[in-house]
Amino acid sequence: MEIFFRIIFFITLAGIVSCVQGPNLSEVPSLEYIKISKDTMLQGSGANDFLTLFLSIEDGDGDIGNDQEDGIFNLFVFDSRTDQLYDQANLIPEVPNGIAQKGVLIDMELTVLQTCCVFPENIPPCESPQAYPMDSLYLDIYIIDRAGNKSNTVRSDLIHLICD
Repeated sequence: MEIFFRIIFFITLAGIVSCVQGPNLSEVPSLEYIKISKDTMLQGSGANDFLTLFLSIEDGDGDIGNDQEDGIFNLFVFDSRTDQLYDQANLIPEVPNGIAQKGVLIDMELTVLQTCCVFPENIPPCESPQAYPMDSLYLDIYIIDRAGNKSNTVRSDLIHLICD
């Protein structure tokens, strides 16, 4: 099935990467959903509207993130309406080795651009049928560290899309 959604992530390592005691943290990364900047967006396939997801990452051995030149994606976001990955996976930048050896806690912001409404009855996405003025979805998010460990999956709050 063709994906009709557009999403762009700008990953910001907010604040300072915190060094913590490695033995208290699992080597399998853990995600925590914190909040969402707003719960309503206009539908569309451009950059006219967006929201920000706030997440926290915890990893005992600090092997999260990849070098941009590797081209190995490690952040995955799925649309709950279709259970499909958005049009692209994303990259969390590599945590420097000196910091990573003791484990890390990272606060992260994901900027999510607007997406299209999905309709029943074979109505094409991004249309504006009067019978369906609203749509809603959740975003399901997980990461994979450099050792291949998959984090837990977190779910955003409900996001409402204005279809007309």
